[in-house]
Amino acid sequence: MTQKLNKSKKIGFWVGVGIFVLINLIIIAITLGIRMSKEKPDTYGAASLFLLKNVYLDNFFGQPALLLGFLTLIGYLILGRGARDSIVGSLKTIIGVLLLNIGSGVLVSMARPVFNAISQIAGSSAKSSAQIVPLDPYFGLSSSQNFLQNFVVGNNYVTWVSYVFMIAFAINIILILLKRWTNVHSLMVTGHIMYQQSAIIVVVVYALLFRDVPLLSNNGGVSVGTQVGVVLISSLLLGAYWGVGSTATIKATDKVTQNAGFAVGHQQMLAISLSYKIGKYFGKEEETAENRKLPKYLSIFEDNIFTQTVLISILFIILILVIVFAGPAAGVTVVKNNTFQSIPNANPVINIDFKQWNVFSQAHYGVNIVFGSLKIVAGLVALMTGVRMFVTELQQAFQGVSEKIIPNSVVAVDVAATYGFSVNSVTYGFLAGTIAQFIGVGLVIGLSQIPGLPIFIPIPLFITLFFNSGSLGVFANASGGYKAAIIVPAIVGFLEIIVIAFGTAALSNAFAATNTQGINPVSIGYNGMADWNLFYGLLYILGGYNVYAGYIFAISFIFGLLFFGQIVDSGRQSQKTFFQKLLKLNPELIQQNS
Repeated sequence: MTQKLNKSKKIGFWVGVGIFVLINLIIIAITLGIRMSKEKPDTYGAASLFLLKNVYLDNFFGQPALLLGFLTLIGYLILGRGARDSIVGSLKTIIGVLLLNIGSGVLVSMARPVFNAISQIAGSSAKSSAQIVPLDPYFGLSSSQNFLQNFVVGNNYVTWVSYVFMIAFAINIILILLKRWTNVHSLMVTGHIMYQQSAIIVVVVYALLFRDVPLLSNNGGVSVGTQVGVVLISSLLLGAYWGVGSTATIKATDKVTQNAGFAVGHQQMLAISLSYKIGKYFGKEEETAENRKLPKYLSIFEDNIFTQTVLISILFIILILVIVFAGPAAGVTVVKNNTFQSIPNANPVINIDFKQWNVFSQAHYGVNIVFGSLKIVAGLVALMTGVRMFVTELQQAFQGVSEKIIPNSVVAVDVAATYGFSVNSVTYGFLAGTIAQFIGVGLVIGLSQIPGLPIFIPIPLFITLFFNSGSLGVFANASGGYKAAIIVPAIVGFLEIIVIAFGTAALSNAFAATNTQGINPVSIGYNGMADWNLFYGLLYILGGYNVYAGYIFAISFIFGLLFFGQIVDSGRQSQKTFFQKLLKLNPELIQQNS
């Protein structure tokens, strides 16, 4: 009977695979047929690009909810859970991710204008010619797209991003298939993060490595050889980063989530691994932020929602009062007739719109500050509820995918998936990191007054502050308790501001030296997350002043990532790697299934 059931499952699985392949063949045939048979037909290359970008990337690979929902569906089908359970599990995953997005959307829409206004005020106080660079992944995405659309007159190279996305994803899979030698066990599935990173890496690779290459093609654009080089090197850098970086978070994520079985696939994977490793040097693991006991007369603070409300309210009341009273001198006036207003800005990307802070419509802005803070807490609760919802389904479903398609692999999801397991440490890290990063900004503003010093002034915005420092707080707390949750994000936050201040200047100046179009790779903003500030920032500094140095350090970066993958304790390996043996490291080994 068992053999019959197993055979039935296998038959069902391969039937499902066959249907999936057939559906995709039909999609490919219809898309290429329509694009190549219209009145002004596309070339095969243009039609294929439309298929990849507009059909697959925009409607599937670039949509985390659909991608994760699909993985859940496949996982449940492989496990033999039946069509009903598989569809329900897939829907719960999708709804959970959408709920996470709703919560994140509230956080971003409420907090982004506050930090944008602070950015404008800080920028007006700088008396040097140093460029102000907002640190925000979506600002960085806009800046990269602007660069790719305009750095060569009459040509648009935004399509590089799609190619890098797909090839880097394939490289991540290959590294997992070769895990016996690579020690890579984790697959990135956070589509929006992957797309942001694909956009920035192609700009970085072109600006650092190919800026001196003549424009040789017949149409005056970048030659095909250069385009292939940019895409391949970018894909290697990113694919290695996704595979190794996410794998480095597995063991720490297991600790945070009580072995939930997923990894982190975000913008600060290397910094997360570092924070977990060094957290033990700043405190004791058992003194976790989640178990902090307050005096009885303050027992109300033991309630997470109340504590979050108090801390967040204090932070935003201070920031908004600074904007209200110091803003007018910098051209930022957010209050009119005692209500919040939107503010026209010369830069259309920087939207300082405070209207959403009018929670009670025409109520006095003082009242709305308080209830706006409550709305942020509500967003956090929605985010954490969504996370728990989709993680529960994905954790069960990916067992099927990992066992059958990529044996013993781990799915790498949004870092917010860990927040529900360590709520207090998110707040500790966020507040400490915010303070430290703005101290770093103050130091950079001072350094910018030195004549001739190649430095930009980075201003961290909400996404950078919250998802950077809050995440590092979670993982530092897991190994060093509440003290580490405060100290580690502060140290990392301060250092990354200093590094990226010089890094963005080096990146921009490197390209400007050979470009006459006045295009700046960071004209609108920069990604601003921990790995892209600290580790990639060092690459910009080291490789930005000479093309040959850029090649040396870019290649070294790729091999450095692969070497790091060899020595990291992945928590999923059954035997030591070559370098673990050579360096006499002792990773935790698992029992290999026979």
